[in-house]
Amino acid sequence: MLRNLSMLVFALALVALQTGVTFAQAPDPSTYPQLAHDGGDLSQAAAEGLEGSLSTNPEAITARIELLGFYSGGTPLRLYGQDQTIQARRRLILWLIAHHPESEALDLSETTIDRAGHALADAAGYDQASAMWIEQARLHPDSATVLKNAARFFQLSDKPRAIALLRQAQHAAPGDRELAARLGYVYAIAILGVDMINHNGLPFSASAAEAQGEFAQHARTELTSSSDPIVVANAGWIIGQYGVILSAALRGKFAVDYFPLAEELINRAHQLDPNDPSYLGALEQLRTLRDRGAPPK
Repeated sequence: MLRNLSMLVFALALVALQTGVTFAQAPDPSTYPQLAHDGGDLSQAAAEGLEGSLSTNPEAITARIELLGFYSGGTPLRLYGQDQTIQARRRLILWLIAHHPESEALDLSETTIDRAGHALADAAGYDQASAMWIEQARLHPDSATVLKNAARFFQLSDKPRAIALLRQAQHAAPGDRELAARLGYVYAIAILGVDMINHNGLPFSASAAEAQGEFAQHARTELTSSSDPIVVANAGWIIGQYGVILSAALRGKFAVDYFPLAEELINRAHQLDPNDPSYLGALEQLRTLRDRGAPPK
């Protein structure tokens, strides 16, 4: 029964992709993180009331975000069980991808589907969302926003695809600083082997095999040859920050000291753009973080 429901949701989503997407007026995106956070505090009655409202007004983006916040917490698992909670999340996320691939709601951690690694992981949903994002990128090859959202979906599970999508987005929006920063971010987590991010945007798992793999080496090469200081500096910042976090969280399992690479990259960014003092300021912040995060001697 659940499998049939999943296939029906996926089929309806593909119909929406094939018939075109209308980029409707949405709520202020700056409110989305708070809406998702507030959704985590919804009562069962309130959540079910929002579900009912979507049947008459499927474009109620605010309700969808609140519900995604609700289903991303622990309460629905206790109320409905794992399968039903995963199905509810999947339905809400696939609808957003199909109807509003440009939405900044898709930049929230609550709209991520992971293949494995935690109680809400959804391998079937991941495969469906993956196919939909590939199709959305094909349908909207000149939309930097759609391509950016697609890249975010793949940034942990398929980093080479994420980089390719971000490069395509840069062609659509040359000079976009956010896209440059995101490139640096994906290169950085590839080098570190990060494969899981929590709801606060911080790493809690890393793969040594990925960190030693071919794409991680490619990422290093790209960063040492890049002429874009934003790409290079953000990669250095993430490598330094996440490296300290992972060293503390995974002590004994994350033995590589990435701080010299972080320093090298941020210094290189400063050389590329010596008129921007923020790079050296970021380096000082990283040094402070490293010193505070270091184990006592």
